Amino acid sequence: MNQAAGGFDGRATFIDALRGIAALGVACYHITRYELAPQPSRQFIPGILQTVFDYGWIGVPIFFVISGFVIAYSVRNAQVTPRYIGNYAFRRVIRLDPPYWATILFVLFLHAILHLHLGFDSPLDVPSKLEPELSWKLLASHALYLQNILRYDNLSAGFWTLCIEVQFYLLYVSGLGIAQQFPARNKSRPSDAGTLGLLVVFLPLALMSLFEWNRTVGGRPVYDNDMWIIRFFGSFFLGASAWWALDGRIPKWIFWAYTASFAARIFLQVHREKWSDDLTVGLCAALATGVGIYIAGKMGRLGTWLNFRPLQYLGRTSYSLYLVHFPISHVISTLELQVSDETPSPAVATLWLLAALAASLAAAHIMYILIEAPSVRFAARFKRA
Repeated sequence: MNQAAGGFDGRATFIDALRGIAALGVACYHITRYELAPQPSRQFIPGILQTVFDYGWIGVPIFFVISGFVIAYSVRNAQVTPRYIGNYAFRRVIRLDPPYWATILFVLFLHAILHLHLGFDSPLDVPSKLEPELSWKLLASHALYLQNILRYDNLSAGFWTLCIEVQFYLLYVSGLGIAQQFPARNKSRPSDAGTLGLLVVFLPLALMSLFEWNRTVGGRPVYDNDMWIIRFFGSFFLGASAWWALDGRIPKWIFWAYTASFAARIFLQVHREKWSDDLTVGLCAALATGVGIYIAGKMGRLGTWLNFRPLQYLGRTSYSLYLVHFPISHVISTLELQVSDETPSPAVATLWLLAALAASLAAAHIMYILIEAPSVRFAARFKRA
C-alpha cells in the first residue's frame, strides 16, 4: 500500500496479525470442539479461556473482512479485461491450490493408514461420516471448489470457506470490471473505478446479504445458501469499502454509513434472537474488524500496530495452519485414544490438546516453508500491472 492511502510502506503488519489471530482461533476451536468425549479438559481449562476457544470460529468472519480489504487493495490498479480475469484466476490457483491439495493428499494418506490399514476412525468421517463416500467425483468437486454447491461433504474442516473465498475473488474482479465502465474519478486512469460504479455494482449485493440473505428464524437460517457468496458478501464488502475510503475512491461518510447499516443489522438480529446468537456474534466480529482496519489505516498504523514477531509469524503461516490443523489434531486424538484408554484425566486431556496445537503449528510451519511460500513466489511471476 502507498503512504497516502495506507499510512505505511511495506507489509500491513496489523492485517497479518489479525489473520494469524483468526487462524489460531479457528484451530483452537476445532481442536477443543472435537476432543474425545466427554471432553474432560473442560474441567481443567479456566471457564473464560474455554469460552474464548468455543468462539474461535469467529476467525471465519474476520477472514472474510480481511479478504475484502486485501483483494480490493491488490487489484486497485488493474484495468479489468477478460484476459486480466483469466490471469488473475490463474494466479489465485497457483497461490491457493498447492497447500490445499497437499492437505487433501495428507487427509487421504491418513485415511489409508489410520482407517483402512489400522482400523481407527478416518479423518474423513469426523465429525460425521463422509457423504457421499470417497470417489473421484468427490475429489473433482474439491478441485473446482464446488463440493458444497454439489451438496458433497468437505474432506476436511474449513474447506467450505475456501469455496466462498474463490467465489468472492471472481465476483469482485468481474464486478470491478463492470464498475470501470462508469465515469472514472480520474479519466487519465481507466482502471480507477469511480464511486458511482463501485456503489451501483456492489452496494445492493452487500445490503441484500446483510438484511435478506442472512435472515434467521428461531436461530435457523431462512435460506439454505451457506454455500454461496451472497450470504457472506456483506462482510467482504465491509473490508473492501474500508480500503476504498482510505484510498479516496469513496467518501468516508459512505463507509461509516455502511458500518451504521451493519450495526443496525446486528441490533435487528439481537431483537429477533439474542446477543449470544451465532449470527450476532459473527457480525459483531466482522464489524469490529472492518472498523479496526479503517481506523488503523486512517491513523497510519497499518504497518506498525501488532508488529510482534509471534503474531507476524502466525500471520505468515495462517493459511497453512488453517488447512492442516484439523487432520493433525485427528492424529493426536487417535494417539490419545490408544494411550489413555479413552479415560484421560482433565489435566492429561488438556496436555493432549496442547500437543495437538503444537503439532499443528509445527506442521503449518513445514507446509509454509516447503509448499506455500514457493507457491506465493511462483504466482508473483505472473502478476500483471
